Amino acid sequence: MNDIIAAFAPRLAFQREMALSQRRALTSMSGHYDGAGRTTRASDFRFNRTDAIEAGRADRSRLSWMSRDMLRNNPRAVRGRRQLINHVVGAGILPSVHTEDDDTAARDEVDRLIRRHCLTRNWDVDGRLTMLGQQALGFGTIVTDGEVLFRRRFRRTSDGFPLNFQVQVLEADFLNAQIDGKLANGNTAIQGIEFDAIGRRVAYHIFAEHPGSRWGAMPPTKRILAENIIHAFDPLRPGQQRGVSWFAPVVTLLHELQKYQDGQVKRQEVAAMFAAIWKTSETPTDLGELAPGSVLNIGDEDEIDFTDPPTVEGYEPFMRVTERTIASALGLTYDQFTGDTSQSNYTSHRAGRMATDPNIRDWQQNLMIAQVCDRFAAWIEEAVQDVADLDPDSYEIRWTPPARPVVDPSKDANADKAEIEAGLASRRSKLRERGKDPLKVEAEIAEERAAAKAASVGYSTDKHDPAPAATDTKGT
Repeated sequence: MNDIIAAFAPRLAFQREMALSQRRALTSMSGHYDGAGRTTRASDFRFNRTDAIEAGRADRSRLSWMSRDMLRNNPRAVRGRRQLINHVVGAGILPSVHTEDDDTAARDEVDRLIRRHCLTRNWDVDGRLTMLGQQALGFGTIVTDGEVLFRRRFRRTSDGFPLNFQVQVLEADFLNAQIDGKLANGNTAIQGIEFDAIGRRVAYHIFAEHPGSRWGAMPPTKRILAENIIHAFDPLRPGQQRGVSWFAPVVTLLHELQKYQDGQVKRQEVAAMFAAIWKTSETPTDLGELAPGSVLNIGDEDEIDFTDPPTVEGYEPFMRVTERTIASALGLTYDQFTGDTSQSNYTSHRAGRMATDPNIRDWQQNLMIAQVCDRFAAWIEEAVQDVADLDPDSYEIRWTPPARPVVDPSKDANADKAEIEAGLASRRSKLRERGKDPLKVEAEIAEERAAAKAASVGYSTDKHDPAPAATDTKGT
């Protein structure tokens, strides 16, 4: 700006430059925190005041594309994503039906419809996954892309499904990000998501085909009501409306580490190629392949120099330290991320579990259950009312996350037993921690005991209702 002013008013430009210099000096003197970036130590920080929406606008898609490329070519990215899925979703977050007045008929009917529709491939538009499989696919997509879409697709009764809808998992690429800003209906759009005047999501503008498919290009866009879309992501800032790949902080490190490892493999290949250089004043002949214990005949004027292949030093410690950094950024421990348990014992493994379990519970409760499963439940309740005429207020669908693997089952079982006996926990809470539905377990136990009693069979674990003693029929 000063260069432009100087061409017409040099004195004004000089005065302005002096004022700016004084302002910079005063600002520098008033700063008391090195971390604020006023010194050279923090000069490479990126300073901006963009909100949560603008911060990811330019790079969100590129980060998701790079993360997908790593899933194709980077084994550490594959392992990290798979481990996060295993810990958070596992074999699935299971639904269970509860009624306040113990209406077993209503509960059994809802449970039957869930088992026939949601826990079979009837649930999936593509006919490949159950609801539990879609949970895993959806969460894995959140890890890679930062966000995922679930779309409800209604079905006719004649289609033959137990419930009147199916669910389709969509990548966020389906959002038409060009629909942005004020709309003709008075609402506002942010990269394909439509909001009303009070900030509620009312619709999503979805491409009819994936824009990256062979027939994608610029496919037509459909306006889908928000009640038929689940948009799940893990918000990191207030006001954030789109997700960002979980690999974002380590995508460069993952890529560089893989290149470093590939380079070390090449060095080892060179080291394995033990070679010799034959120097001669005459026309050389072929020495053939050098084999262990070989005896070579060469002329008096000839000599052989053996190469000194490069060695690899510090490779393993460097890899281990770097992989710890990546694991930490993903919310995993080193042994969970790499599968290397050589540095772990029971105590360290349990301590690592205690540090990562809060992450797992947070993603289970606040991401998968709150954003995805509870919305699934609303869709199921609406469909059950249409199909079986059951009031959604008469029952509740609850969700049980998968059990976390235990380091020492006997120790954990004894600890659970002590808590129950001391009144610090209920049996049902402990069953839920193990990923089981308490009502179903209790029903199975009651059925098993009744069958054992009817068959006059006793077990060492039957303390409450031991089987009756067999009648002595000798001599009759």
